[in-house]
Amino acid sequence: MFGIFKKRSASAAFFSLLITLSLWLPSFFAPMQVKDDIPMMPLEQHFMELVELSPLLSTIAAFLLMYLLAGMLISLSGKHFFAPEQIHLPPFVFVLICSTFPLQKCMNGSYIAALCFMTGLFLLLRVYLRKRVFASIFSAAMFLALASLFSASAVFLLLILPIALPLLCTPMAWRHWVIALCGAALPYLYAGAAFYVATGDVFTLFQRLYTCLFAASNWVFENGWVVEWVYLSYLLLLVVMAMSMLLRGMLTSRVKVRKIHMLFVWTFFIMLAVMVTLPSGSMFLLPLMAVPASVLIANLLTLTRHRRMAGFFFFMLIALTYVVQYYDAVVLGE
Repeated sequence: MFGIFKKRSASAAFFSLLITLSLWLPSFFAPMQVKDDIPMMPLEQHFMELVELSPLLSTIAAFLLMYLLAGMLISLSGKHFFAPEQIHLPPFVFVLICSTFPLQKCMNGSYIAALCFMTGLFLLLRVYLRKRVFASIFSAAMFLALASLFSASAVFLLLILPIALPLLCTPMAWRHWVIALCGAALPYLYAGAAFYVATGDVFTLFQRLYTCLFAASNWVFENGWVVEWVYLSYLLLLVVMAMSMLLRGMLTSRVKVRKIHMLFVWTFFIMLAVMVTLPSGSMFLLPLMAVPASVLIANLLTLTRHRRMAGFFFFMLIALTYVVQYYDAVVLGE
């Protein structure tokens, strides 16, 4: 059933593109207007100024960035053996999740933040391979902090560092923590200096961060649809099942794979907690949460022994994506 997602399979790319275009074409013909009344972090605000003049440009930028992130997932999963037989499945699940909600089809800072997060992941995994350890730790922390200048909620991705470093860097030394702290501080030092030159107050940056984190958001759901709750609950169910399968296979899986999966599990729960608990939590954060979720769900579908059940879960995911996408037109007749 998953044969089209095997390594070096052109059919995987064609099937993924076909599904994606069927979900995105309505947005290309009737793109959403970019909202400019939402509190934004400084780099996100400057970037959004480039695309807010044209809703179509905003949709195209979101589409291209989504596929860039999917390509990075192919490289990441293939290089580090998340699902060695079907490495095209994690990016397909990622694209599917990001194509579900209309809000994800206009440009927002979460796509850039996800790009920084993926770059930080690549660098963190270099630490495990013992490749330029100090430089990799510094750069990974810098990119994770840089993500929060595009999406304020991404600041909680820095919680990954105290989880990832003991997992991937053994033995740990105090120098690793100092280097990680310096790397995380660097983007804020530059941004703080820029704010000081512009406003004369270095604390303006942190006030902006606080405002963006705790500003009330009315964008959690487009219209409060029950079907959207069902979709998110289904994603959570698949992730929980994937984690249960990973726990059962802890003793038999390779050490590297086990550690990387633990890192993805922690990342998923950090972003889920941010979406649920913060007033600013919204569907805009879905690309960040979709990165670990897509890897975990793809491994559940790939490695489970119950092939028929995996097929059912896979087609249910696709079907629910279409239901959410076309709920207005089909059910409400709009």
